[in-house]
Amino acid sequence: MTGLQIGIFAGILGAGVGVSSIVGYFRWRRWKQQIQVWQDFATTRGWSFMPTPGRFMYSAGTLKMEGSYAGRPLTLETEYRHQEKAYRIATIIRHELGDDFPREVVIRPEGLGDKFLKLFGVQDEQIGDAGLDAVLDLKNVTPQARAILLSAGMRRPLLNLALAFENFSIENGVLSAEVINEVPCTSVELYGLLTPVRELADAVQGTRGHTQWRSEGTGQEGTQS
Repeated sequence: MTGLQIGIFAGILGAGVGVSSIVGYFRWRRWKQQIQVWQDFATTRGWSFMPTPGRFMYSAGTLKMEGSYAGRPLTLETEYRHQEKAYRIATIIRHELGDDFPREVVIRPEGLGDKFLKLFGVQDEQIGDAGLDAVLDLKNVTPQARAILLSAGMRRPLLNLALAFENFSIENGVLSAEVINEVPCTSVELYGLLTPVRELADAVQGTRGHTQWRSEGTGQEGTQS
């Protein structure tokens, strides 16, 4: 390799490192902004918040917020996953729905595989509502559970949940939902991400109580009555 070739190679390598450093720095700054937003969101609700720094300088870390809604534990956190030769960040919500939701029922979104099997007559459990049966994969639906899922207040929150999250599950009374490569950067985005979860939690409460979450613009927090 000639001196000229070495110089060109070094220049290209240096440019690549420089670009990577700049991209990493801006990601780090974005993460620092997210820390402040998540911290403020948690503080106003009396929740705990814990950021975990990245392994390297100027590398983004992960975030974790813990609290309660409708008297039940709620966790919102991010984690990195290695998928298809690349790292992706997932934002995950977990919320205990409590004893008012039938614990034997397992609910997941209807996938392409499920829709394909239906073409050959292989059906998952049905509850008799065309809209819900089209978007939900249901298991262990007892008559009592069916009555709860078909109640007037449950239908819309379940549909909204399926629309908001491509990946979610309700199992043993715990809702888990996630989005990939989407980390809320504003309080409005945080509130919007949690909206389908709080709507379902309110629906599960049913006649036992009503929980209100006011919009960010009112400056008022949820109350129970």
